[in-house]
Amino acid sequence: MRFPGLPENEEERLQSLYMMDLLDTRDDERFERLTRLAKKLFQVPIVLISLLDRDRQWLLACQGLNERETSRNVSFCGHAILQKGPFIVNDARQDERFYDNPLVTGEPYIRFYAGYPVHLPDGAIVGTICLVDSTPRAFSQEDIASLQDLAFIVEDEFQVISMAMTDSLTGIPNRRGFYRRAEKRFHALRNHGASFSLLFFDLDKFKPINDLWGHAEGDQVLKIFATHLQQHLGPTDVVGRLGGDEFAVLLASHSDARRFLASLHESLEAHNQRAGKPYNINYSYGILDSDAAKYHSLHEMVKESDSVMYSQKRRKQLEQRR
Repeated sequence: MRFPGLPENEEERLQSLYMMDLLDTRDDERFERLTRLAKKLFQVPIVLISLLDRDRQWLLACQGLNERETSRNVSFCGHAILQKGPFIVNDARQDERFYDNPLVTGEPYIRFYAGYPVHLPDGAIVGTICLVDSTPRAFSQEDIASLQDLAFIVEDEFQVISMAMTDSLTGIPNRRGFYRRAEKRFHALRNHGASFSLLFFDLDKFKPINDLWGHAEGDQVLKIFATHLQQHLGPTDVVGRLGGDEFAVLLASHSDARRFLASLHESLEAHNQRAGKPYNINYSYGILDSDAAKYHSLHEMVKESDSVMYSQKRRKQLEQRR
């Protein structure tokens, strides 16, 4: 059996996948509907929409299988995401890459496989829509064109999800996107008894920037600040613009919080020196460290970190008046 290789941009691909927060979701009717249509159209027993994580394959939608997760090493889709177009295996028993694959020698006894890669809006290939049969079969150019059409529909749905959860100005998750992703991360960390941190940011003197230099300049400040937040994130951290000039970051380890803040301060200081603007981009923040039992909801944690941030902002304002 030949294990699938890794894309050259594997880490960037995974980051895009994690940002979309599609892993470990199921029963989304928009995707289940597509697999039902594909099963009827191609007359195959199994149709999947798969997502390739670092070591596993998650089935976002599935017809004909009870499992939702398999090892990436034995997946056919792991090979398919390396292709720019269709990946067709007419008879896996006659293919040196798959003849002894456990999915061929055992359940579901794959003989025929046809997969087409699916992309996220940023272009990252994250998985496939694929057809599986226990009987060898041919697959025509017309069939390939139909499978490609279905793949493009999957990509259209990814685009809709991304737009609904993304702040159009900064490109990072909006309030809805942050809560959707961070809630899942919050509960996973609590369930594992892990420690983590939440940072709440508010830009200092942002209104005067808008008033004196215009909203286009203010928009640019928001985009710059979001970029600096994003560039210091780890792969499992979550950032979001909650509204106006307020941002939040959930860090999967509280030990990373001070390092994150130090890196953010250093990079923004360097930007302020290079930019030559009549103002600096400065911010206030509230930081909360948590363990599994301290906070019962993400909303509670965000609300308290907001209060901590405003206390810091008031102290800074009093010191500046002295």
